[in-house]
Amino acid sequence: MTESHKRPLGALILILFVALLWLYPAVSLRLAFQNDIAVHLRWVEQFYTSLQDGWLLPRWAHEAQGGLGDPSFFYYQPLFYYITSFFVWLGVGPRRALVLAAAVPFLMVAGVVYWRFLRRYPQRTALLGAMFVVACPTLFFMSTHLAAFPWSLSIPFSLLFALESMRDKPRARMLAPLLALICLSHLLSGMMTLLCTGMARLIVFAPRAHTIRDHAAWLGGIVLGLALAAFFVYPAVTQMALINPDGWEQGFNWRRCFALPLVSQFVHGTYWFGVQWPFSLLCLGLVLLVLLPRSVRAGAQPLTPGMVKARRLGWVALCALALGTELAYPLYATLGPMQKLQFPYRFMFVASLLASIALMMQLGEGAWKRWSKVTRIAAVLLILGQCGQTALLELKIARNGEPIKTHEQYFSGRFGQPEYLLGARGPQWKDYAENGSLAQDCARLGVTCRDVDKRSHGYALTVDAPGAVSLRLPVFGFPAWQATLDGKVVDWRLDPATGTILMDVPAGQHALALRYVRLPVEVAGLWVSAAALAVLLALLMLARRRAGNAGPLHLEGEPALQEALKRA
Repeated sequence: MTESHKRPLGALILILFVALLWLYPAVSLRLAFQNDIAVHLRWVEQFYTSLQDGWLLPRWAHEAQGGLGDPSFFYYQPLFYYITSFFVWLGVGPRRALVLAAAVPFLMVAGVVYWRFLRRYPQRTALLGAMFVVACPTLFFMSTHLAAFPWSLSIPFSLLFALESMRDKPRARMLAPLLALICLSHLLSGMMTLLCTGMARLIVFAPRAHTIRDHAAWLGGIVLGLALAAFFVYPAVTQMALINPDGWEQGFNWRRCFALPLVSQFVHGTYWFGVQWPFSLLCLGLVLLVLLPRSVRAGAQPLTPGMVKARRLGWVALCALALGTELAYPLYATLGPMQKLQFPYRFMFVASLLASIALMMQLGEGAWKRWSKVTRIAAVLLILGQCGQTALLELKIARNGEPIKTHEQYFSGRFGQPEYLLGARGPQWKDYAENGSLAQDCARLGVTCRDVDKRSHGYALTVDAPGAVSLRLPVFGFPAWQATLDGKVVDWRLDPATGTILMDVPAGQHALALRYVRLPVEVAGLWVSAAALAVLLALLMLARRRAGNAGPLHLEGEPALQEALKRA
């Protein structure tokens, strides 16, 4: 069979393998119990409703907080919910749409590893390596036990970003869209990826006169990537003061959540033993297996370019793991943004995937023949341990998995994430939301309220008032709301008791309406993204023109790789 025929067959095998991993959850609609599953399901429905209402970039979760709404979509990454909305549009329902969308990152990781990391190796090596990485227990745990679906979606982009970052000459035109996709998938993953890749670059490419330009190119790609995602990132990070600042820390203590907590477990205890010890120890073993062994006889064989790449990925993995351990305690203690990670061991998840890929690359480069017997035994035990942990996770779902809640269950009662609750809420907002809200106010004021039309990003009604009144509308006050009275824009006030929108209504019959309009920071973010897209297109055209002028393409970076063998 020719190579051109092998690749489609390999793709089919990987699709079937991912389908096998997700077969039971997809058929049974059962996952390990996790409160966040209900949160995602509510967002799936509200996001899809907003798209149906014509909002290409939804901003308001209209059913949250007892129907008063909150700006979850203003701050939370949208990319995963576009995928769930696609499956809902196909008619599979929100619950199955969530499970199918959760499997998409696994297909993406399989494709990225197979075609981008292992494509230069024999078909069988590439296939087995891709399946090994896809079956990484931390990736499976992330989706099936943590319900961290947007985070999982960021992983394939993070892997590619790490690979591009560790080139001798990183390309800004490649880094920028990858970073933008990471941020649109999971903003915290963007911060984690930048930290571990940046640290690894400083180790592998120590700042010297001949590396400054390459570091500048890497930083340029980061700036351009953040600019591409500015339509979402800029409003989200600049308007944090509008939402509940305490919500990020309620119920969380980052001091208990380090990977390999040698000291902190005795002072603060542990948060999740299985993650902080078994998973983290396995990750550490993989990283050491990639970086430490060289050959049976020192200096028997020079490093190949593939081995150099694998070791560089190993350095990124080691840096990521270190950032998730107590070694990084001073960073978390002094830098507020680090504490928003909530769980420092999050870094270990990225490290384990990068180390798994690097190990498969080392094996593809013939590491098995070079390793000593002890190293081979360690490799077998680590590979079996990783596969065994995934098998145990599958078994746990089959035995103890709980049915995903139905619409009636996850949409009942008052719900909403504490961190996205508006800071301007009043002390009586719960009583208002749970005791009739608009109907109660209309009855109290003696006015007739009818033709109520509530939409994802709008609210309208007709009011017949015997005299001038101030009416509270059941929508939390947010600067993006524009109020109209009989079609004319009017000012609204914030009700101090509830934090809802308060409108002055004169006597008689009037049409009141609210509609969401873009904040100035949103408009500014859109313009920044548009400018960044123009710059990216110009860079791509310039690179294409240079490639055409240069004639046949050669593997970029190979001479530099050979030159860097001693450094690596």
